Amino acid sequence: MDKMEKILSDVREKFNFDTVALTDVECSRCHSIKWKYNIGSTNDRWRKIELRSGKGLPGIVMKTGKSLVVDAIERIEMDGGVFQYPMIKIERLESFIAMPLWNDTEEVIGIVLLGNRQSRHFLQKEYEEIKEYVERHLRQQILKELIANEGS
Repeated sequence: MDKMEKILSDVREKFNFDTVALTDVECSRCHSIKWKYNIGSTNDRWRKIELRSGKGLPGIVMKTGKSLVVDAIERIEMDGGVFQYPMIKIERLESFIAMPLWNDTEEVIGIVLLGNRQSRHFLQKEYEEIKEYVERHLRQQILKELIANEGS
């Protein structure tokens, strides 16, 4: 397990999520977005997901630059249905937080998806704790890896 997987696993356990996924951070400016990690997945089909830039959960979060917090899937209107959001379908998510990760120049460098397979109400305080932890640990590791990759 590499450092990134360890941090994602820690987030999953600390905040009681069924799955925690991260987009390919090296490809934030690409024409398509892929998921690079998925801790707690029930299968490997997520590896085949490739979304055009601006589509699916990563696209929504990247366009708005804001987190998307959903307590119960059945209560929200999803343009194009769940098939436009393959990670939700594949992982059978009922609630989730999709959060942008920023670099120091205020550019989205990745999207983290924290999901549950049952409805879950996220209190504002809980969301703030999750966000702070993700920014402190996961964002810092991503920035370290990006810097290391620039040097190689």
